[in-house]
Parts: sequence; structure tokens; C-alpha cells
Amino acid sequence: MLGIPLQTSTGGGITIAIAVFVGQAVAFVIACWIAKRSYDGYRDARRSPLLWLALGIALLAAVPTVIRFLLPTLLGASSLTTTVLATASEIVGLAAILYTVYGRP
Repeated sequence: MLGIPLQTSTGGGITIAIAVFVGQAVAFVIACWIAKRSYDGYRDARRSPLLWLALGIALLAAVPTVIRFLLPTLLGASSLTTTVLATASEIVGLAAILYTVYGRP
């Protein structure tokens, strides 16, 4: 069967690249906004669960986005290194959110 593949391993066109970049930027901004709102709530009420929630959101969404974008771009990090560091950040972020929900912060 001959035809144009729907997906290639080397990437797509410029439109796809721009769409991915914009999507990652939007996800980063939203995660930072949620983390800041949680931190502001912590500062106002001095409730430690809000601080843990802010940390968890930042580590779950904002930090991996930065890692996946900046490490390969600026430092030339390998795909394996980038994936391991981003996944580790996500796991720590989820653990912080779980601590908020089930722990006694």
C-alpha cells in the first residue's frame, strides 16, 4: 500500500511545530497561573496544603514543560535524559499533590 504516512518519526511540518509550541506555552502559562493562585492562597491563609498544592502543580506541569523544551534546545540533552528528568518531576509533583490530599501537611 502506497501513500503518504500520517505520522513520521522525524517530525511534521512547520504548522505542526508551531501548534505544538503554542500548546506547550499555553499549558505552561496555565500551570504557572494555578500554582501562583495556590501560593497566594497559602500566603493569605497560611494553610500549608495550599503550599504543597502549588509545589505539586508546578512540578507536575510547569517544570516538565520547561525541561522538555530547554534541555534539548539549550544543552543538547538526549531524549532519554529529558524524558527521565521530566517524568521524575511529574512523579514528585503528583506525590506533593497526594500529600496535600491524604497527608497531614
